[in-house]
Amino acid sequence: MKKYIVTLLIPAMLVSSCKKDFLKEDPKGSITPQTFYKTAEDLNSATLGISLTYNLAWNQTGGLATTFGSDDITTHAGGNKMGFSNFDTFQANSSNDRMTIWWNYFYKTIKSSNSLIENYPKATDATEVQRSNSAGVGYFYRAISYFFLTRTWGAVPMPLQANLEAQNNASPQEIYNLVIADLQKAEMMLPDAWSGPRRQGSTDILPTRGSAKALLANVYLTMAGWPLKQTDKYDLAAKKAKEVIDGKATWGYGLVNGYAELWDKDSRFNKEAVFACYYNKNMPSIWDYGDNWGNGSQMGPPNFAPGEEGGWDEAFGEIAFYNKFPAGPRKEATYQMVYFLGNDPAKAVDYTKLTHKHPYFLKYRDDESYDPVTHKLNDWWGSATVYMIRYAEVLLTYAEAKAMSAGGPDETAYQAVNEVRNRAGLGELAKGLNQTDFRNAVIAEKGWEFAGPEPAARWFDLIRTETVAKATEDRDPSELPLKGKPNDATHEFYWSPLPIIK
Repeated sequence: MKKYIVTLLIPAMLVSSCKKDFLKEDPKGSITPQTFYKTAEDLNSATLGISLTYNLAWNQTGGLATTFGSDDITTHAGGNKMGFSNFDTFQANSSNDRMTIWWNYFYKTIKSSNSLIENYPKATDATEVQRSNSAGVGYFYRAISYFFLTRTWGAVPMPLQANLEAQNNASPQEIYNLVIADLQKAEMMLPDAWSGPRRQGSTDILPTRGSAKALLANVYLTMAGWPLKQTDKYDLAAKKAKEVIDGKATWGYGLVNGYAELWDKDSRFNKEAVFACYYNKNMPSIWDYGDNWGNGSQMGPPNFAPGEEGGWDEAFGEIAFYNKFPAGPRKEATYQMVYFLGNDPAKAVDYTKLTHKHPYFLKYRDDESYDPVTHKLNDWWGSATVYMIRYAEVLLTYAEAKAMSAGGPDETAYQAVNEVRNRAGLGELAKGLNQTDFRNAVIAEKGWEFAGPEPAARWFDLIRTETVAKATEDRDPSELPLKGKPNDATHEFYWSPLPIIK
């Protein structure tokens, strides 16, 4: 197999997240083992460094470009949007400048996690529980990083040491074997809840045992589809998701009352976050360079706002998907319905009167710098929470996996999907569906629930169910024409091209 050097193209950066007490610690995710890993404070600094490095993969839209082949999100081909557009139209190549954000920061996270996993036993001044909890963080972040890497690129390097040297590409099967093993360790080693600044109210900032179980359920569900097609994993996915559902009181999980609450600036820490990346743009710099990049997030106000309101036109919704999206409070919280030309409320229009004539996403817009009266964006970044795993995803994972297990959809599967539908203002799913129809209904539900720029991207559902080309059949004629032709039989364009390493 080809060899690739896993090079960290971007210098090691120290970033901040959450409230000030959490940031006082010196994050050292990749420190010389000879002078580190002695005390509980060393372990705390290492876990902080890992989590903050991982956050950098999600404080901008770039990595999500690899998911733009989905039918729910699109962009335009002008200016610096070509990196997104090339994925949207199936012509991305190894020189794409957007996808390297994920590649770089996932491997930086893996490097730091490997260092912690190798060296945590040396922290003899820490307690056994402190060592175990810290190692659980390392295993979790390594697993979730490899999970995104293999779903995006297929076979990729799989270094297990802190020194990222030349590596043969590991197959998806090999990577999934490691991901499962890591998450099983994380399940045993992570706490049910953190204390101190690692817990904001009733929300845990770092992953917990519940987070590991939820991610493992998603991993099993993915393994049941393409490329592995290990259908025996449906049962494992259902069982693991059910553990999260049955134990939701232990971890404080549940759906927030209204979908719009998820995107409210005053609700950044909430019970639906099974695992998330948190930001605070107002924290002072901890960089030697006097910059505070990473404290905030570009997923905030401007990315998904139209130019007519001062936005960057980074991405917007595909029209056919938007038209199929069921009306109700979820749709109204997902998409902007009214636009003010020049931020003038007297010049209110719908999306058809905008330059790009597409509906824009309202998610991530609400922030302290956003004026809801005029839609004016007073800052280019924000503090919006990026949800890696929401409880709604756990419910939908269970519903699909249970239905695809022996016996087909039962009452518990219907209850899980209906809990999500009821929150969205929809009626309950029709009874008596067969396995295939029920699964398709759940996947459609998941597409609406996580439409647009979310880590639980619809793209990953399309590739695992081998329906990428099928999804393009309804592409509106007004969209950018496809340059490449995805194929659900040969899986052409399913994986992103491996980036050029310089």
